[in-house]
Amino acid sequence: MSSQDFPASVIIVKNITGAQIVKETHISYAVIGDEYVYKIKKPVDFGFLDYRLAKSRKMFSILEKDLNDRFSKDIYLEVLKIVRKNEKDFALVPVENSLTAIEYVLKMKRIKDEDFLQARIEKGHITTEDMKNIGRQVALLFKNLEPAPKDDEFETHFDVVKFNAVENFKQTEKYVSSFIDEESYKYIMEKTLAFLEENKSIFIKRADEGYIKNGHGDLRLEHIYFNDDNTVGLIDCIEFNKRFRFNDVISEASFLSMELDSMGRIDLADGFLSGFLSVFNDELSLKLINYYRCYLSYVRAKVTCFLVDGKDKSWELYDTKVNEIKKLIDMSLFYAKSMERNNIVFFGLMGTGKSKNASAFCKKYPAALFVSDIIRKQLEGLDINNRQYIDWGTGIYSHENSLKLYNTLGKYVEEKHQVGRMSVVDASFTKKEYLDEYMKYNTGSITFIEFDAPKDVIAARLAKRESSNTVTDGRIEIAEKQRETACMPKSDIKIITTGSVDDNIDKIKKYLIK
Repeated sequence: MSSQDFPASVIIVKNITGAQIVKETHISYAVIGDEYVYKIKKPVDFGFLDYRLAKSRKMFSILEKDLNDRFSKDIYLEVLKIVRKNEKDFALVPVENSLTAIEYVLKMKRIKDEDFLQARIEKGHITTEDMKNIGRQVALLFKNLEPAPKDDEFETHFDVVKFNAVENFKQTEKYVSSFIDEESYKYIMEKTLAFLEENKSIFIKRADEGYIKNGHGDLRLEHIYFNDDNTVGLIDCIEFNKRFRFNDVISEASFLSMELDSMGRIDLADGFLSGFLSVFNDELSLKLINYYRCYLSYVRAKVTCFLVDGKDKSWELYDTKVNEIKKLIDMSLFYAKSMERNNIVFFGLMGTGKSKNASAFCKKYPAALFVSDIIRKQLEGLDINNRQYIDWGTGIYSHENSLKLYNTLGKYVEEKHQVGRMSVVDASFTKKEYLDEYMKYNTGSITFIEFDAPKDVIAARLAKRESSNTVTDGRIEIAEKQRETACMPKSDIKIITTGSVDDNIDKIKKYLIK
């Protein structure tokens, strides 16, 4: 956006402060200087938000400062207003000044870019253990908040939650078939509304037990920063609609875990939730995680639709944002499926393509991936890329070691259930005892997806592996022995992997949401 496209208020603030960087969202502009940030609200109305009147922008600027002071120290400084000094000159003065306001501005201390959680993650400075600690800190911030007062517009907290969900779908109807595919829209809506009706008593109980707080409402990676003592603070609490701020604490945590998922860092997402759930360690918090991740990823998609609406490919961010919508919808759909406490087994003989498809599936959807070829070697302390040229059924592939492997796979899946994560297990499952060992830990339902290919295709794949560096030890001379002795589980759907991986993943998606 060129400077001439900015509203007059933004240009005036730039001229007064000397700040040159401007960032735009669907509801505001941020004029960014070396030391301070000046936030200006847009005169927009999205139904859930109404900034059209100047007095509303003033009121919400003051409220934004007050609410965010609960989570941060000396970041939100003061509310100012733009006034005219004379015919040519303007000034920024305290909101209490008697001069007529042209616009209202929230002045904030600029936090160094490197002090935001998102920046530290992108630079590789945050570990899973760090995220557990951050999760505990954030949980304590929320634990110390007062419970939210009852919303007089609604009879119960459940009614608020349902209203928000229904509003989402109504507000995105016009984007179906353009930005949101119809199949996903219908599935997410049906699963969401069904979950709400089936669990109405849970939402009411959460309010009765004080889990609904006057919270943050937009707990994103870019809204968490580190103080000088390495404790965390939060910024950009939602002020414009109490319905979005009067939240279940697990909704807040679910939002951040969803953000991490969108970066492909489910390890950090699960670390954060593990820390958060160590403070809020109740069974119902766990049950609600995927509902809220589904809802909140859909909210993010909706907001991005609002940002793209009315723009075309001439906007430099158009394609990026359209792809972002698609990714968020995929995530929302997968979380909707994850409400069932399900896990998926990708199984088949060596060379059938299960690993390639499992990897592609978990790049598209936020599932934890457990690859038997990797875990088998890790259990024995071996380099995963060190190929084992041993006889079938011996060494690390002995019956005893295989039982240990499948027991470990089941244990890992159950651990992921404890943070609300659906898993994909990539393993052959060639004996009934292996499935029995796996199911000792797994308490969720299992979808079995079998992979296969013609023998000549499998042989060609295995021959190609001999000259490449892969974690699998599969090779032609042992493939037939595996096939002869295999007694695999009954499949729910079978994929013949002679087509494209994208087509395979689409077939799996359609089966999962049928």
